[in-house]
Amino acid sequence: MSDIDRATIESVAQRYGIDVDDEAVSAYLEATLDQAAQFNALDPKSIESDYRVDPTLGDDEYNAFRHQFEYGEGDGRLADLDVAVKENIVVAGAPTTCGSPGFEFEPPHSATVVEQLVDNGATLVGTTNMDEFAFYITGETCTHGRVENPAVDGCVPGGSSSGSGAAVAAGLVDAALGTDTGGSVRIPASFCGVIGIKPTHQRVSRFGVIDLSQSLDHVGPLARDVETAARVLETIAGPDIDDPSTRGTPEPENYVSVVDKGVEDLRIGVVSEAMATSEDSVSDCVSAAVEGLANAGATIEKTSLPGYEMMGPVVGAIAGLEFAAFVGSNGASLATGTGTTEEIREALVAANDRGDFGENVANLLVTNGTVADGDGSAYVAAKGLQRDFTRTVRETLDDYDALVTPTTPMPAPEFGTIEGLDGLLRVVENTAPFNCSGTPAVSVPCGTVSEKPVGLQVVTDWNDEATGIAVAGAVERL
Repeated sequence: MSDIDRATIESVAQRYGIDVDDEAVSAYLEATLDQAAQFNALDPKSIESDYRVDPTLGDDEYNAFRHQFEYGEGDGRLADLDVAVKENIVVAGAPTTCGSPGFEFEPPHSATVVEQLVDNGATLVGTTNMDEFAFYITGETCTHGRVENPAVDGCVPGGSSSGSGAAVAAGLVDAALGTDTGGSVRIPASFCGVIGIKPTHQRVSRFGVIDLSQSLDHVGPLARDVETAARVLETIAGPDIDDPSTRGTPEPENYVSVVDKGVEDLRIGVVSEAMATSEDSVSDCVSAAVEGLANAGATIEKTSLPGYEMMGPVVGAIAGLEFAAFVGSNGASLATGTGTTEEIREALVAANDRGDFGENVANLLVTNGTVADGDGSAYVAAKGLQRDFTRTVRETLDDYDALVTPTTPMPAPEFGTIEGLDGLLRVVENTAPFNCSGTPAVSVPCGTVSEKPVGLQVVTDWNDEATGIAVAGAVERL
């Protein structure tokens, strides 16, 4: 802890509007020093895995991998799968930078989801490149170079889980894990033409994941087909003793069993706001797929989600303020989060000392850090809008088994054409709303526009990933 003296006491008291005289300052100082001594006696505990991977720098034509290695090859239900994980999901022995020039450490342990993959037989083959600290959506802000889109030459792969999407689309892996704050699993899935699942918030452990936003982040799989994505999700979903935010989540269902279930007798609502603001060619592609679902037995209706258009800015406010607070406090999130390890805390201390962040993240930290030092009104307002919209989504899902939107309002844009906050908000306008509501969402390819993949998004109620997977499976078969 920093040095504590009378001036410190007076400054903190003033912050809380507490009047103090000399006698009170002396009493507070004595009590604070006693309390600090107790806190300083707490011994930070390190977690170590009984293995370390032996990484080499990634070497593929799409710049999908940050590091490559091979670990696993055990028995289990994923024994036939090669899997990679986004670089903010720690792997023991693999240097972690989160795509930033100013942050790096070598984790002594792996994230819970990594252990689950390996324990179930998957071969872990690398960590994937990402937009710096997961705060962008094109794959262009990674300090290790931009990630290419294997499906569309000259166009962005989407982000922030850009390397995971590219590795799957290129056939370099069978599946990969990403993280999703405002669309960062589903956007690369849409732009690269693969499957991406954002599960229910807190459905999958984030212990060992370096969050952008603890109240919005999700870990989810990307894969070439719905069945593979379902297999991976079935493996990583469920409560984790190391992540207190998951303790109320139910055990996973048999998601693979519903891939071929079909959509007969399902009621599906097509979200009007999403269809209206997406490019006409994208909406037409989604409409054709929806017609196919109707022919397969689903009942299709139009529906509306009031407040939909505000959820991009709401995600921006919540994520920006939470990230600035997380970095500014060296990872000491004072709430029910996933738990920060001593190694991550030390790495953040060093990063803050250097201040060597990329331009995008430096802007995020300064602007949001300044707002965070204010009266708290912006964050409280954003959380209020989030609550209202979440209620709207839940009430709508009382009438429908699933909702459908285009995943992204456009197919993959060319490099350099998405710029700044306005560009980010345009790309996430169909994905961010469901980070706010915490409801599961699946992106599945539903066709092409000018030879570029188009993603259809299926949204279902909390912990009902099974219905989303069933609808995605039906779209895949059209």
